[in-house]
Amino acid sequence: MAGSSVDPFLRIPPLIHTEDPGSPPPESILLDRYGYLSCRLNGTTADGFTADGKRIQVTFWAASPPRVSCFTVHSPDVKPSAFDWLPKVIYSKDDLVLLRIPILRQDDSRDAKSCHYFVYQAGTENNRPSLKMLPIPCDIKFSNNEVVLLRCRDQDMFYFALLHRIIDPKNNGKRFDLHLYNSKTGTWNTENQFVDSVNYVNYSYPNIAVTIGGEFGSVGWVDLWRGMLICDLLRDNHSLRYIPLPLPLVPKLLKGYPMCFRDIVVVGDCIKYFEMSYDVRPGSGLTSATQDLVAATKKMKISDIGSGNNWEEDCTFKFSDIPVDSPKFARMLMLPNLKQVKNTKLTLMRLCAGYPALSLHDADVVYIMHTPDPDEDKALVIALDMRKKTLKDVADFGSGRPLGYTFTYLQSGISKHLNIWSSSRSGRNAGETSRDGCLGPCKLEVLGVNAEQQPTAT
Repeated sequence: MAGSSVDPFLRIPPLIHTEDPGSPPPESILLDRYGYLSCRLNGTTADGFTADGKRIQVTFWAASPPRVSCFTVHSPDVKPSAFDWLPKVIYSKDDLVLLRIPILRQDDSRDAKSCHYFVYQAGTENNRPSLKMLPIPCDIKFSNNEVVLLRCRDQDMFYFALLHRIIDPKNNGKRFDLHLYNSKTGTWNTENQFVDSVNYVNYSYPNIAVTIGGEFGSVGWVDLWRGMLICDLLRDNHSLRYIPLPLPLVPKLLKGYPMCFRDIVVVGDCIKYFEMSYDVRPGSGLTSATQDLVAATKKMKISDIGSGNNWEEDCTFKFSDIPVDSPKFARMLMLPNLKQVKNTKLTLMRLCAGYPALSLHDADVVYIMHTPDPDEDKALVIALDMRKKTLKDVADFGSGRPLGYTFTYLQSGISKHLNIWSSSRSGRNAGETSRDGCLGPCKLEVLGVNAEQQPTAT
């Protein structure tokens, strides 16, 4: 049974400064994977209902990268203590966000049955944002990294796809179950799939999924140490194709959590891959704390998938090549005082770097998390222009939660859709949503404004 207290990680969202009212929304954002509880609402707020009729409200608070955006959850029908764990963004594509919201019934223990999955859809000029529960059959078990969404805007629908590996030694790990949900018909379909590739090499487990799109509605599940499995969801007959990732920058054992060092996104007509590594060679006497970071991006045209699978060199750089000329950035990064190191060039060489995230709208930018003090639950997100080898910006990240592993952020293009509904309302939404669902004064957080003030659309 749920206790009477609220998980402290749910209570206090970070300070989010709203953008200037006249400024356009960011084309893409870094979105905190885990949400917060708050009754503050704005023009992005969407209402939905659980299977037993409990009202759920989800609100987004967008900020321009490298600042990290967040989302909040509220329910006038559910006690805060019933949210037994953190709401989480599972996937984001176009104007859709897939959310997992764990809510306990009175007789529930913490298990998968308490998880509710919702699809948030940003509003349009004529339709307000929506939040619809995704009906997942109880016999379908999955992990978050096995999920991908394919948006079909011309039909106002989407596909929800799950790829689940079947443990079968007879098939050398090539057998998978593909579970496919069609939002237009509301039906599920499950197919057995076998990898149709001669260069298939020990694909282990997807760390990330990507929507490739195109004529055949391609999607991919990526093992960031090895390669990706691609399926064309809009074909009548589905099959899996394996595309190996580029060879690593620095030869080493493939171990650990690959998202600390690698990322892959789809931007325009290309799949873009990023890798960074400490060039610590055996016998050098150096460690990752004293050695330089090297990084590179490679890309593959979507049209080349299946016809050679050639990765093209895009950009390579060393962190020691990136100067830190701003005293403000040097202080934030906890680098030596510029006045104390005359004739010494400050660079990002000894950055405690991890969790790269390629920008979805700025082709040469990568965002990287830096933890000056590993013992504190605070970090910084830096924006690097890889081609110009410049430090563009630095922003704080963290509000007392653990950092690293899954407690990071993901890229999302939802931001460019968030203000369409609220803009069409000509400012009227602020007064309406400030009353909608709030049962009393909100004291949980501020999100960039005082709790007594009226919330405004971001």
